[in-house]
Amino acid sequence: MSSKLNFDFVSPMSSIFSGEVDGILIPAKEGDAEILPQHAPFMTALRVGVVEIKLTDSENLKFLIDGGFADIALDQVTLLAERSFDLVKSSKEDFDKIINDIAKDIEKSEDDREKEDLLIKKEILEANYS
Repeated sequence: MSSKLNFDFVSPMSSIFSGEVDGILIPAKEGDAEILPQHAPFMTALRVGVVEIKLTDSENLKFLIDGGFADIALDQVTLLAERSFDLVKSSKEDFDKIINDIAKDIEKSEDDREKEDLLIKKEILEANYS
């Protein structure tokens, strides 16, 4: 039995992460799901939220995503995100820019669902701003 997961995290524009991990927390449509080695296989749509990648006991990566899909197998996870933003390695300037862009989009939005997703993204960004 493997103690690691093979994880491929991609967006339409690039590969975001590929490698072995201890576990992954994903924002599935039905609720957050923690994926560990030997997890039962399933596929799920993803909502706006945070993907947390557990590399080791002391090292995690975190990304804000706009939604997408995840395919989970026993020791392989593939995640396709519509868009992602690195919550760990991004600069304060990157945070400021995306928060300002989202605030403008909230003002312009007339769709309640879109506005709710934008508010969630803004809240996540502000909570992770360092």
